Amino acid sequence: MRISPDLISVQDSGLCVSLSEENIMIATLIGHVLFFVGLALVGVSGNLFNLIFTIQQQVKTRTIQTVGLILNVISISNIILVLATFSLVMGVFQDPQVWCITPYPLSIRIEMYLMMTCSFNSFWAIAWLSLFYCIKVVSFSSECFQTLKRKISSVINAAVLLSCSFSFLFFTPLFSLDLVYSSEMDENYNVKGIANLTCPQPSFTIDIDVNAYAAAIICLLCPIPLMIMLPTSVRMVVHLCAHTLALQKNKTQVQGSDSYLLVCKITISLVGVYLSTLFIVSLFIIIRLIGGFITYHTLASAFSFYSGMTSLLLTASNRHLKDKLWSLFCCRKPQEQSSKSQTVETVDV
Repeated sequence: MRISPDLISVQDSGLCVSLSEENIMIATLIGHVLFFVGLALVGVSGNLFNLIFTIQQQVKTRTIQTVGLILNVISISNIILVLATFSLVMGVFQDPQVWCITPYPLSIRIEMYLMMTCSFNSFWAIAWLSLFYCIKVVSFSSECFQTLKRKISSVINAAVLLSCSFSFLFFTPLFSLDLVYSSEMDENYNVKGIANLTCPQPSFTIDIDVNAYAAAIICLLCPIPLMIMLPTSVRMVVHLCAHTLALQKNKTQVQGSDSYLLVCKITISLVGVYLSTLFIVSLFIIIRLIGGFITYHTLASAFSFYSGMTSLLLTASNRHLKDKLWSLFCCRKPQEQSSKSQTVETVDV
């Protein structure tokens, strides 16, 4: 039996189309994986560098200064934040209907808990860093503030540890987050349905005021830390600008002033990175809640940007980390005088 050439041509063209679509899908998958891996590297590498060499310095000096403690908290929190976000996004990418599964997978709950806890710790650590530098740099005539200035290291250390402990307990209700189906929802939603399925809103399975809890989360992640970051950063800039002209004749003091001015620029930059990240994440959540289309690339990019920029800014503000980075890439140490005039040490200033 002889097969028609036209039939062979149709089969060949169909096979080519199938292979072409398969190649496109594979290329798209590889592109997504490389994109997420690149974001993870950007967010993790800088913080890992800061963490390793900060701990190395603490072991060498056998002391943990306040700035070093805050650097450790920010670095660890950012690393876990990026990895948890990466894991969550990859899970959703593999199974877009994971939000419609009841009960929620334990991995999803753990990832959400880590994301919220680590972002809380990182945000508040920046707020405590701003407050610490403000009290150290600015001169106060009040006896109360002078007493606080002498004990600021102990106060900030306790505040950092308490805020971390509080976050671990505050976000534990996230483990009870799940979909609560009613009889009407069972008829309207099908977990095995189409890919663009809209899932019902999750709720807590424990007895908790959802609105009050959500309001508390929003306040603790944005307005309250910002109320610490902005006034302290602005107060440092005002203080240093007011005394710059008076210190110009004394080069030694001007160099110290330049170091503190760099700290002011760093803290204000950290506030800008913090606000930018919150805006992107809030936009992502709002669009998802109203049913709009936005990919999880946005969420991953926001946290990767935050983690990468904070690690870069903290490295630039720290003499020890900057010298280590310089020696790694340039195989030599920068001139000590130049370094001292442009950066500050990890130790409490």
